[in-house]
Amino acid sequence: MHTEPLHPDLGVRIADIDIKRVDDSEFDEIVGLYYRHSLIVVSAQQLAPADQARLAHRFGRPKIENRKQYNLREHPEVSTVGNVHDARGKALAFFNRGGVAWHTDGTAACHVNAATFLYAVEVPRRGGDTMWCSTAAAYDTLPGDLRKRIANMRILASFHAHNDAILEKDPASHVPLTEEERAALPPVWHDVVQTHPVTGRKVLYLYADPIEIDGVPAAQGHALIAELMAHCTQPPNVYKHAWQPGDLAVWDNHATLHSATDVAPYEADRRLMHRSFVYTLPTARPIPNLDELNAIFMP
Repeated sequence: MHTEPLHPDLGVRIADIDIKRVDDSEFDEIVGLYYRHSLIVVSAQQLAPADQARLAHRFGRPKIENRKQYNLREHPEVSTVGNVHDARGKALAFFNRGGVAWHTDGTAACHVNAATFLYAVEVPRRGGDTMWCSTAAAYDTLPGDLRKRIANMRILASFHAHNDAILEKDPASHVPLTEEERAALPPVWHDVVQTHPVTGRKVLYLYADPIEIDGVPAAQGHALIAELMAHCTQPPNVYKHAWQPGDLAVWDNHATLHSATDVAPYEADRRLMHRSFVYTLPTARPIPNLDELNAIFMP
């Protein structure tokens, strides 16, 4: 196994392995790199959906994603993201034209220790990059007065506030959720400052547009979130990844923010990614009904 850093604050590239065949010792080493660097990119993999599903289960407890029309029927732990269509023009992957926004996957769930897997099946000739930054490094460099102002701040995150906005802009992007599906995803409170349970580092846990803020007046809270987002995502703090076919990226949503880049450069080309979402352990806030929640979003 060969490794090289991607950025001073986060990320490591892993080469010269077949991740679907590593033994327990090698797998433990990969998990250690994941926690240490918050982002791993494993190059030159050949992962069928079944391989990715097995890897997700090895890493933790997969969560079936909420836009279930794009979850693979035989391997629902894997969903499709991109702009590919079948011969009749039907979308075969979730394509979010407004995805250029810094965020954390899974904010609308109490279980914050979550890994996202993104595997590059097809990449366009240009564009389609992904960006990350470390919220642990960002907290370390916060001015002392700003740390004090956000010490007891909480935000209420809603999947529907995010998802409904996507549908309003692009009704063809995915099928609207049913009332049962909406009820299964209530809003969730999060502390803005948290302690990562594995690394012990303080991290910022952010949601750009919360529906409610506790601990500070609302106007001040929104201004603080904007200030924190700007601090985290300063260009020198960002790693931007240009995908190659066979790249597998796995990142720690408890310690990073990420964003897509503008879709315009590749909208006339093809991009297909396979995505999985995995709750890792340990956690202080598990989801006790995860199996029932997953059943609702089966394809």
